[in-house]
Amino acid sequence: MELIPLEQIEEQLHNRYRTSGFSELLFKNDRRLIRALGVHPALATYEDVEKIVLQVTKQSTRATYVARFRSIYKALNKMNLVNGNNPAAELPTVKPGRGVPKPVTKGEYQKLLAEAKPLYRDWFILGGMAGLRAMEAAQIRGSDLIENDDGYSLRILGKGNTDLIVPIAPMVAEMILSHKTLDRLWQVTPNKFSTRAANEMRRILGPNAKHFHSLRHYFATTMLEKSGGDLIAVKELMRHTSVATTQIYTQLAQGRTRSLVNLLE
Repeated sequence: MELIPLEQIEEQLHNRYRTSGFSELLFKNDRRLIRALGVHPALATYEDVEKIVLQVTKQSTRATYVARFRSIYKALNKMNLVNGNNPAAELPTVKPGRGVPKPVTKGEYQKLLAEAKPLYRDWFILGGMAGLRAMEAAQIRGSDLIENDDGYSLRILGKGNTDLIVPIAPMVAEMILSHKTLDRLWQVTPNKFSTRAANEMRRILGPNAKHFHSLRHYFATTMLEKSGGDLIAVKELMRHTSVATTQIYTQLAQGRTRSLVNLLE
């Protein structure tokens, strides 16, 4: 069986990725996985691929490796570069583990509000006091604020094209009203919003500061603590589709269970 040189395989795969509009980083990562096999991809076995997957311990990374090997071999076979070999075909699906949320601390949040520049302070209010995601906060309009008899609510266009109205704290309403517009509060894309917010957080809290989404986690844990663990109420405020998603925050609001099992001998 004549093997196509590895350099030629990589070149053709690279051309396919560029034609498909895939990023250069994706190609480099996939090329690294191919080379990690230690053998020609046409000769690689299930065990060779599985060994690479098992070298990492993080569940989410394993899931990514399995998905990438499947994609790589699908492409190589379509281009007839590996003589029909597909050792990734029988890899089991690895369910990514759900990580424990990592909110900012109360002290960190207070420091953000105290030291942030006015623009970013407004953003941090939406994240930590209303639980908005970056993509939600970036597109907030003044017209989304709704005045009720008992306070204010906010219309939020959220994840999965949801369109929901939730009650908000007076401080959030006051911030939105201060912009004196019915239009968008900021002309910024969600990606730039997230990046610029993270940069401001690092400026204030240091290089290891968490990202903007950690403010949403802070809001969830704070609401759980103040409500005495009312999962249903917090689910509605967080706009989760399932209470199971909200429940992961109980590990933080009520003390982690890890400390208990570590007592076992």
